[in-house]
Amino acid sequence: MENTLTIRKEARKLLFKLGCTGALNAVVNQHLGQPDVVVEKASGPLCGGIMQEGHQCGMLWGAAMAVGSVAWRRTENTNRATELAIKSSAELIQSFEQRSVSVDCRVITKCNQTSVWGMVKYFITGKPLGCARLIGKWAPEAVAAAEKGLVENGTEEGNVVSCASVLAEKMGASKEKAMMLAGFAGGIGLSGNACGALGAAVYLRSEEWFKKHPNDTTFKIPEGQDVLKRFLHETDGKVKCSELCGRKFSTVEEHSEYIQNGGCKHLIDVLASV
Repeated sequence: MENTLTIRKEARKLLFKLGCTGALNAVVNQHLGQPDVVVEKASGPLCGGIMQEGHQCGMLWGAAMAVGSVAWRRTENTNRATELAIKSSAELIQSFEQRSVSVDCRVITKCNQTSVWGMVKYFITGKPLGCARLIGKWAPEAVAAAEKGLVENGTEEGNVVSCASVLAEKMGASKEKAMMLAGFAGGIGLSGNACGALGAAVYLRSEEWFKKHPNDTTFKIPEGQDVLKRFLHETDGKVKCSELCGRKFSTVEEHSEYIQNGGCKHLIDVLASV
């Protein structure tokens, strides 16, 4: 109980310092791995569901990055780390669905944070306190879900790949960074929600931005907006992985085969070039 209370307090405290994405990334890393202050800050543009577009709650993006990092440090094997990151992210999604009315920020907050009025509504209706309550309740459950997903219990045959990791390496990211993002596959943990490659591209451009602008605190960086604009142009406004691929993936193996056979190649190449 004491550990649970500690996690809750720390998560609520970090929420107002780092945003929901950075807070969950920090909490999970503190309990399962090691904190990464660069990642915590650079994850800001994923708050509010990718550039505040209202897709998956930023807590999920942050926690998924944490389990990806832990998976790589524990295995240093690309196949095993990718598999563990995706399966752990699926556990996070399942846990979050049991705690919240939705995985999507816009449904949770009932606010369109891309508009001025939406942001005003977010603050005057006390939504930040609602987010604080949610992060306090879910943070200990997220740590437990991550621990469950990171248990090694077999391996997929053949090469295991993640769309987000493939995108990351095309953008010049290190193997460690690519594995950190592996859990974004299939809309985070193969859930079919907003595109994981899009989330990875926004994050990586954000990391570059904050290295050049260390004192900036905005969540809407210009490079992230460029990535989002190009993505929406290429997909005719579609964002959900299940709609872009015409299916949801039931297993890590299915997703790997899809990507290895050229699935989403054009979109990955486009995102890497922005």
